[in-house]
Amino acid sequence: MAHVATRHHGPDLPEVLIEERRVGAWLKVAAVDPGTGEEAVAVGPADAREQVRLAAIGKLRRRLAATGG
Repeated sequence: MAHVATRHHGPDLPEVLIEERRVGAWLKVAAVDPGTGEEAVAVGPADAREQVRLAAIGKLRRRLAATGG
């Protein structure tokens, strides 16, 4: 099981903390907004790392938009 924390910078999200955990053939990615503490999680195949990361970030963007964060 691997654990990696990185930062993603985007125009609408100045900072997002990314946590990745691989369990066998699966990858779990959590995207966290450090300003609000809101978190979104996506799970997918480990060989589709970038798509799983983008899914988690997209879910976080939608969650923040819905809550006004």
